[in-house]
Amino acid sequence: MMNGGDNIPCDIVFFKTNEMKVNNASLTGEAEEILIDPAIPPMKNIFETKNVGFFGCMCTAGKGTGICFKTGDNTCIG
Repeated sequence: MMNGGDNIPCDIVFFKTNEMKVNNASLTGEAEEILIDPAIPPMKNIFETKNVGFFGCMCTAGKGTGICFKTGDNTCIG
């Protein structure tokens, strides 16, 4: 479970969120926060998918529960 203020420890697919926002600036360079919403269908480009959090990024608000799918050097930023 991730809460606002937590750093994301791995690449995660979220299946339940409550007004969760993440900042992917360390990965994409964009400072705009992204609303994580598992109800939005996945995109072909994983970086545009609205239910994924990436290692090294920060959960800035809300909370969410998900499943880790990549760790360490295998993450998108690794």
